[in-house]
Amino acid sequence: MSDAVQRLRDHVARRAQGVLTRTQLPRVDILRVLEPTSLFPEVYQPMVSLILQGEKRLFIGEQVVRYAEAEAFVSSVALPATGEVVRATAERPYLALRLILDPVLVADLVRQAGGTAPGPDRRGFDVAAATDRLADAWLRMLSLEDHRDEIPVMAPLLEREILFRLLCGPQGGLLRQVAGLDRDFARIRATVDWMRSHAAERFRVDHLADRAGMSVSVFHRRFKASTGLSPLRYQKHLRLYEARRMLLAERSEVAPVAFAVGYESVSQFTREYTRLFGAPPARDSRSLRTAATAALA
Repeated sequence: MSDAVQRLRDHVARRAQGVLTRTQLPRVDILRVLEPTSLFPEVYQPMVSLILQGEKRLFIGEQVVRYAEAEAFVSSVALPATGEVVRATAERPYLALRLILDPVLVADLVRQAGGTAPGPDRRGFDVAAATDRLADAWLRMLSLEDHRDEIPVMAPLLEREILFRLLCGPQGGLLRQVAGLDRDFARIRATVDWMRSHAAERFRVDHLADRAGMSVSVFHRRFKASTGLSPLRYQKHLRLYEARRMLLAERSEVAPVAFAVGYESVSQFTREYTRLFGAPPARDSRSLRTAATAALA
């Protein structure tokens, strides 16, 4: 680990409070975990995640992504995934930074910086080593919390620098995807956004392909390359993740939740939920609430 990354890690270790620390900086969070975790599914927003200590593993469709200290994960599209922290202790906790991407800011930066569109069928996520210049930009942005009156002016500038460092590296193609330079990817992302807001509705893949202006075979290939999932599996994961959120946050009964997310059969919902999360809905939500209570104790 370089000196620049060590300085950033030490700064983050001092700032971290609990599992999740919401900073005063727009869309920037600190994560700290004291022990390895079980698998936890969620929808990952387009973001940058930089690990400073420990290691994480993500399961995205059929692909397994591992990244550890001084490595950054970047996603350009909403990704239903299952993640777990695989290396963390109380003495050396998992430490990470997360920045949710602002598509407008990214597009403005990419237009100013110029460059070519990413190649076809590039997936919508990647891992790469963090450079010292990237770590230094992160440290200067986080240090703004010691001068909060400067945040409105300086935070956008330093965020642009962070994104520029990524744009100049191997993950630059992902930011160009966010900016819409890859027209096919932009159509896939628009379809993903539509699917997320209509997840409970029934649809056919050929209708989605028509929306994207592609043949069914090209649409299916580009969609899976971008998200790691086929369109139908993507919809299923969206439904089940939303069901899990409702069961946990709203303490709803199983049957109304199943119908609310688009299932017509409670038994089918229960089977698919159990297959994805490893336990039936009611038991899974009870376990999650117990674990959350213990973590806050």
